[in-house]
Amino acid sequence: MALSRKKATTIALDPEDDRLLSRAARERGISRSEFIRQHLALVLEQYRQHPKPRSAGTVRALTERGNERELFSAGR
Repeated sequence: MALSRKKATTIALDPEDDRLLSRAARERGISRSEFIRQHLALVLEQYRQHPKPRSAGTVRALTERGNERELFSAGR
């Protein structure tokens, strides 16, 4: 993955975290940087703004709703 459109940053790791990072990346067959990018993306996903689905107001827009008792009393 080229850094042409990415911003470089530096982090400081404890020796144990550094060792575990190397091991995890090696086991997955990717670079340490790629491992960090992939896992950081998972954590940051919760902070992204997601558009609301277009169907969000569909139920409220219905003018007439069925009677649920009809659905559940038919088999009795």
